[in-house]
Amino acid sequence: MMTFDNNEKKLKEELNKDVEIPVIVHEKINRAYRMIEDHTVIQKTPQKDPYRWMKTGAKIAGGMAAAMAVGFVFCAANPVMARELPLVGGLFEQLQENVSFFGNFADKATVLEEPSQQAADSSDSQTAAPEENSAPSESVYTKTADGLTITFSEIYANDQAVYLSMQAVSEEPFPETMMDQEDQPVISMITDVSYSFLEEDQAELNPGTQYMNPEGKFLDDHTYACILRLNTKLEDTTEYQKKHEEMTQAVLDEMGITHEDLNDETEEGYALLEEFNDKVSAQAGSLSSQYIKAITVPEVYELHLSISEFTGTKAEPEYWDSGYSQEELENMSDEEFREVMNQIPAEYSQHPNEHENYWFEGDWSFDIPVTVDNSLTETIEISETNDDGIGLASIVKTPYELTVNPLYKEGSDSDCFVVALDADGNMMPYNDSDGSVNNYAIQDRNVSSIDVYLVDYIQYMDDLKVRYYNEELENEEWKALLDENARYHKTVVLKQ
Repeated sequence: MMTFDNNEKKLKEELNKDVEIPVIVHEKINRAYRMIEDHTVIQKTPQKDPYRWMKTGAKIAGGMAAAMAVGFVFCAANPVMARELPLVGGLFEQLQENVSFFGNFADKATVLEEPSQQAADSSDSQTAAPEENSAPSESVYTKTADGLTITFSEIYANDQAVYLSMQAVSEEPFPETMMDQEDQPVISMITDVSYSFLEEDQAELNPGTQYMNPEGKFLDDHTYACILRLNTKLEDTTEYQKKHEEMTQAVLDEMGITHEDLNDETEEGYALLEEFNDKVSAQAGSLSSQYIKAITVPEVYELHLSISEFTGTKAEPEYWDSGYSQEELENMSDEEFREVMNQIPAEYSQHPNEHENYWFEGDWSFDIPVTVDNSLTETIEISETNDDGIGLASIVKTPYELTVNPLYKEGSDSDCFVVALDADGNMMPYNDSDGSVNNYAIQDRNVSSIDVYLVDYIQYMDDLKVRYYNEELENEEWKALLDENARYHKTVVLKQ
């Protein structure tokens, strides 16, 4: 049984993003489910048709993208480059313009230097001419397993995130890989992350096992390179979880139902679930504001990063054929659609599977020293709410990202969606590697000031956002629409 809170916005934004090719539907749904598995988002179904998003995905993907998501949870260089440990200005310089959080990392990053003895040994070993396409020798920041060698070479960190340049060298050429809308290979990794600054009694606050979707590209047939973004905005949710459980039980008592009633896969059951979600969402934001405590990140610490699986999506995946056309799937009732979903063979419902993936399994474990640079981080404490108890806690701007933190007073209706416009009135672009819809990329935007709007979630998804895209509103028209409908609005001036 899943629990529910206001972080579901992340899931719902993923499921409502416009898509252009079938694999994007498949990967977005998988990514959203991976976020649920990580307990970073919770699912809510506000639509009258609780399977609408699944049937839409099935329509676009020929019936298979959504079907696969139901079965499992989730969510050009020459060969010499594959042998060399990149220096500052190496991978970061090649990749920094090709990620959603793009910016100049090369000038700010430092090299992950091997211990002196290992460096000397490595120097001795390089007297012999290496074979073409050979992987780097194993060392502190280079590990090999299952025919795949992973190397970390550069790092930049602030108290919001750690950025690492990584390359993966395969002994055999990588299979042809599906490309996403941003023309990046569809790659995922299962990782385990922990931070040395958390005390023993805080160990459970470590991110732990999670799925990552790195942003990068293939340098050649044997070499994949990417920039990993690891979120270090850690929070102690112990008290919040306690209060949240008390609140959800109070909602159940008020409605006179149990958790089992919410699992009833009937129209009546989904109506109860929708009502329950609305009541919980209206209160969860104020609990977050009161009881989630930020954890201070020290200037120096050690990051433990272990990778257990590296998976790619084949360029031409083989999807199970349900036997129904796109139109037939779209027009099915909820019960009929669920019945089709239940027919998916086990060999297709697991991830990864040989029909659509290739993958490597092993233990690529690294202990990476981190030095935090907050000299370029600007935090604007706002801590204000309007008469409805809705407002802003703070805004945090780093060289690459901007995060908006809403604030809700106890008793306020917190079922809101954050919309941010740059100084020119453009919608702020999301940071794809963060997973939150409150975190934005800033490099190509005028952020001398930003306009922050908190709007009713359902109104935004079912009306405002639809009008924005379908009517192709100009910036002035979109801002006027937000001004008219926002439950809270503030213009914030930022340093340049």
